[in-house]
Amino acid sequence: MARSTFKVLFYVNGSKEKNGIVPIMGRVTINGTVAQFSCKRTIPKELWDAKGNKAKGKSMEARETNLALDNIKAQIIKHYQRISDREAYVMAEMVRNAYQGLGGEYETLLGAFDKENEVFKKRVGKDRGRATYMARVRARNHVAAFIRS
Repeated sequence: MARSTFKVLFYVNGSKEKNGIVPIMGRVTINGTVAQFSCKRTIPKELWDAKGNKAKGKSMEARETNLALDNIKAQIIKHYQRISDREAYVMAEMVRNAYQGLGGEYETLLGAFDKENEVFKKRVGKDRGRATYMARVRARNHVAAFIRS
């Protein structure tokens, strides 16, 4: 099995600077695939250590920022581990999406049917008909019977 390269890096986006404040961005790199994301944090430009990929100094703001970045990195590592256990090939975008809550876990066919039918049921009487809803419920039940058999 080939070794996987995995790296998490933080940097500031100098092009979005406003009044000396810059947003902190993150980058996940896995086997040459790159995915970038916003850390939803800002910092004064003079507090950022580009070589260390963190806030410099011991001020309260620097400590809070570094703690938040450490937490983000830990979450990304956790998502990477979980995905690499489940998937044969992991891409940076998959890890970023898992961190941001996009995509999701695997869903069963009947679970997806039930979820869609619940959404549909709320629209019955507004812009959907009751007969159509009942047809969808029957379709779900036929699929369930097929799975059982």
